Amino acid sequence: MPSHHHGCYETEYPDALVRIKRQSYTRYFNEKYGRKGSLGEPNYFLLEVQGIRHKLALLSYIIKNTVHHGITSTPFEWPYCSANAYFRKELGKLYTPDILLTPAQIAGVLPRRAQYSPKWQMGVENVFLRETVIETAVVENLYATAKAFNYLVTRQSGEDWSKEQEADENGLPPVTLENVESLFLERSTRREQVIADMLRNERSRHVPNSLNDLQLCEIIDLKYVPRYQVVSVYALSTSQKNTIANDLYRIHHAGVAQIRRCLAL
Repeated sequence: MPSHHHGCYETEYPDALVRIKRQSYTRYFNEKYGRKGSLGEPNYFLLEVQGIRHKLALLSYIIKNTVHHGITSTPFEWPYCSANAYFRKELGKLYTPDILLTPAQIAGVLPRRAQYSPKWQMGVENVFLRETVIETAVVENLYATAKAFNYLVTRQSGEDWSKEQEADENGLPPVTLENVESLFLERSTRREQVIADMLRNERSRHVPNSLNDLQLCEIIDLKYVPRYQVVSVYALSTSQKNTIANDLYRIHHAGVAQIRRCLAL
C-alpha cells in the first residue's frame, strides 16, 4: 500500500523484526526521495494468531488490503501484492523478468554489509523477486489448493469468518477487518463510515479510480516535481502541493484521499 504495510510473520522477536524492516526501508526511502529523518509512526500494530483458520483469515485480509481501500477491484491488480506469488503455475502467473542480476551485480546494489539468502533473485529494477523471498510453500500449504486460495482471497467478509476461527480453540479473538485495520481506523474520525466503505469496496460496488496510486505518483514525479525544480515531492511547499492538488482533481479527476496520499499532504 502507498500509505501503510501489512505483513504476516513467524517470529519470537516482533520488535526486532519491525526495527530492522523500518531501518532498511527508511534508508532506501530517504535516499530515493532526498529526505532525512525517521519515517512513519513510532508505534506499530501487532496481532497474534495461532491455528490454521486464524492464519488463513489474516493472510486473506492482508491480501485484500488494496481492495478494502478502493485502490483495486481484485487483489491481483496490485503489482506488489503477494497474491501474485502463490500458486503461480495453477493461476498462470509464471512471468519471470528477462534479465536477472548476477550475485556480483546484486552486491553492488546492496549496502556493503548486507546479508541475504543466495536463493533470492533480483531483477533489473534492483528489487528482489518476491517469489524468491517470501515463504510461498508455507502459504500454499495453508490454503492447500489454488481453488481454495482463489476463493478465500475474494470471499466477502462476514460472521462466518469469525465462527470458523473458533475451531482453532486458541483463546484468541477472531481475525476481523476491524482489528486488522485497527491502527488505520484509530486515525479516522469516521470509523463506522470507513468500515462501511471498505466492505462496499470488497463487494465490488466500488469502481476504482481510473488512475491508481502508482500512476498518479508517476504523474507527480515526472510532470510537477521538475516544474518546481525540487528533488522530490517531499521538497514541495504546502502552497505548491495545493496547486498540484487542484490540477490533479480538475484534470485527472483523482479523489481527495488519493491526492493526499500521493502528495503526502
